[in-house]
Amino acid sequence: MDDILSSAEEILGAAVRVERHRDWAIFWCPFHDDASREGQGGHPNFGVNLASGYWKCLRCGATGGSLGALSRKLGQNWKPPVSVTPPTRPARPPTQVGMLDEAVSEARSVVQRSPAWSYLASRGVSPYTALVYGLGYGIPIPIVHADVLEAAKQSMLVRHNGTWLWAGGVVYADPPTHPTVMNVRYIPEGRLPSGTRTFKPEKNHKTWGIRSQPLGSWRITSSTRTLIVLEGLFDMLITAQKIHQLGREADTVAVYTNGASPAAKMHQWFSQHSEFDYVLLRDPDKAGVEWAQTLSASIRKGGAKVRTLRPPDGLDPDEAILSGWWPSAI
Repeated sequence: MDDILSSAEEILGAAVRVERHRDWAIFWCPFHDDASREGQGGHPNFGVNLASGYWKCLRCGATGGSLGALSRKLGQNWKPPVSVTPPTRPARPPTQVGMLDEAVSEARSVVQRSPAWSYLASRGVSPYTALVYGLGYGIPIPIVHADVLEAAKQSMLVRHNGTWLWAGGVVYADPPTHPTVMNVRYIPEGRLPSGTRTFKPEKNHKTWGIRSQPLGSWRITSSTRTLIVLEGLFDMLITAQKIHQLGREADTVAVYTNGASPAAKMHQWFSQHSEFDYVLLRDPDKAGVEWAQTLSASIRKGGAKVRTLRPPDGLDPDEAILSGWWPSAI
């Protein structure tokens, strides 16, 4: 969330306000008179969703699916206007997901006897892969020490009633210990015991922490030569599983960007690591096309080689690989 906000502010200037309870940041619209602070009524109309990077203006109707698309639409010569009275907002304490090892350990300890285990199997994730990546199950109220609970609250992982926002989901910590990022993929409500999740997730996944490098990169070693880059958690897990089956783990690693709008710091990481050959396995939708274009640009900026491959039959990468497809070029 903070990474999307940071990227949006690099493009649009400082947000007028941030509505964290709704995952939206509000800006002056760059596509109509808001850009010169002359919008009708003097109110900003342009919003950026901090979970997905989706943006829209409620007055002029401008809209797009990613911050990459916004940047391209504004053009290379665009510069955000300087506000006469810069907006102020209270500084948010730094995220403390790195202190959640105790909670993650409890999530892992119950995963094999939780709804997550059968859900992972239904998604094609083997027990080996689940254990290698330290996947856990989101316990609604884990029993942890007070300092761990406080760290989770500071990282906005706990609701006002004490329920953790990872409840009823597959929990992934990256890296597995002292994580910088916590990711949850929510299990469908119908597969959970009644009352497990007392809230309705806005999306089927949620993330906390600072995304400064591709997730899964903790598996990179000095012998790694090829990085296969994907958008989502399950795409990465299934790809890593296939790499293991092929006996290619010594030189090939799968990583993911946690969505179609990678954070600015993650783009910077790709531009600074030219020692790898990159293969992008993109989703079949429009957002997947934009994801591949912007990510390829960052990789080429650093001088590395990159190829973009699209799975056949309109399938997502994990679905295609589980159906037997694997690119011969890898």
